[in-house]
Amino acid sequence: MAPSRDIDDATSAATSVGDGDEVSVVDDKRRGGGPSSILSTLFKGFEKDATGSVHRAWAACVLCMVIFFVFACIEANKLREDSYSTLTLQVAAYYSATIHLLLMVLGTFVLKRFATAFTVGTFLGITLVLSQQNLLMFAAFFKYGHGDYGTNLIFANLSLMLFLCLGFFTMILGHFKDRVIVG
Repeated sequence: MAPSRDIDDATSAATSVGDGDEVSVVDDKRRGGGPSSILSTLFKGFEKDATGSVHRAWAACVLCMVIFFVFACIEANKLREDSYSTLTLQVAAYYSATIHLLLMVLGTFVLKRFATAFTVGTFLGITLVLSQQNLLMFAAFFKYGHGDYGTNLIFANLSLMLFLCLGFFTMILGHFKDRVIVG
């Protein structure tokens, strides 16, 4: 493969030859291979109003977090009433309620007032970690035998819903972060 202006020597070295056809890494990315093209295809409908789409996704997450906050407090109180339940899951329910309340305030502040590269990146990492925490909360409370079984199940399902909601928001914010960053 002859070197060109667009392709440097390292990319030329990454060219593989098979059955007489040369395929380079750069050519594969131009054709649409790679993870960024999957997100581009997934969020194609959001391209025209990317910032508005991020804000609407955040509003949906805030609504889910408000519902989660209420049920986390109810779940922790139900666990406190049961003498056989562990203190650990009570603390986990209160902790997750507090963290999600702080995330609502932080996220709204970052997206509306202070959208720098550092704050958006930090917020992106926090939402990713909290979405994974919600998956763990789902696993911990789904088949927990103490406390009120119905409340445990509702809390577990809300944790799963919030995992999915924050996961989607993290993907959409990660994809459109360049359009959200102001300064």
